[in-house]
Amino acid sequence: MDCRVNFLRGSVCLALLFCAVAAGARAQETGEREQDGSQGSLMLFVPVGYDFIRLDRQSAHSPSAGLGFMLTQDGRRFMGTVLYNPFFFAREPQDGLPTRFHQITALLDARVNRHQFMALFNSSADRPVSGGLGTFFSGIGWGYQAISQPHMSLTLGAILVVGDFGIALPSGTAWPVLPLPLINLGVNTQWLAMSANLPLSVGFTVAPQSRISGAANVRLGGFRGINDLIYEGVLWYRPFGSDHPLGGMARIGAGAKNESTSFTIARSEERDAARIAMRRTSVFAAIDLTALQIRGGWTFSSHYLLDGREAGSPGRGFFVSVQGAVPIFLW
Repeated sequence: MDCRVNFLRGSVCLALLFCAVAAGARAQETGEREQDGSQGSLMLFVPVGYDFIRLDRQSAHSPSAGLGFMLTQDGRRFMGTVLYNPFFFAREPQDGLPTRFHQITALLDARVNRHQFMALFNSSADRPVSGGLGTFFSGIGWGYQAISQPHMSLTLGAILVVGDFGIALPSGTAWPVLPLPLINLGVNTQWLAMSANLPLSVGFTVAPQSRISGAANVRLGGFRGINDLIYEGVLWYRPFGSDHPLGGMARIGAGAKNESTSFTIARSEERDAARIAMRRTSVFAAIDLTALQIRGGWTFSSHYLLDGREAGSPGRGFFVSVQGAVPIFLW
């Protein structure tokens, strides 16, 4: 089997990250008692959003909408979301490449006592699913919370993902299945909240209960080089005190980030499947109202990556992002 260097490309990393984040969201609930068996709750919500990017030689916009739920009953918790996110370039990112892409994401996370069960599906391509194995990936995972202390937790498990990871058999066909480990460490104290989803991401907040706090996260989108490093850092300020109704819900911040928007271009008679990405380094300001977050900022560095290689720059410019969740049913 020919295990080329690029076998851990972005899709594998994103698959593991999705599962790790889902486990991390549960692992960070350290110190929380299991709900009484007679209590339960159900919430249905609609995640919505809109992103707009305007650069010197490119502009793009991306609406999003979906459906999600969260159910708790008898010490068990179930969470699921389905999101559709089309992406429209104003100009071809490279000659002959499409300007319209589609992202479909589905995630299910279940917690039963200390057990975590996860399932996911993601497709980011010009022809989702129908364009072949390289245009989507899916996976299932399991984790066990080995340590559950008031301020620390550790979840260990494994994930089995299906997709095109660049691993080729001697016959030339793709090896479609890859097992990956899951290690999640959560820390939650008065002065530090951290979630380490090894080996791919580390996120932490300094002074999470104070009116001024700092948050940062770093993750790998692949193992091809420094361009696969994705980061974000934000300095947050809560304008209202803890005695105010909005004290724990509203904050403003300023930060910097390095991010990448990437899609698979389906295989056709003219070309093999390819991967196009637009990487941007930006500074921004943010308003966070818990269920609604608004960001706007300036991109001072950007470039295209075609199959991991730099392929020009769309220039500098500004961006605006609005993301929110609207509850539609509470019980």
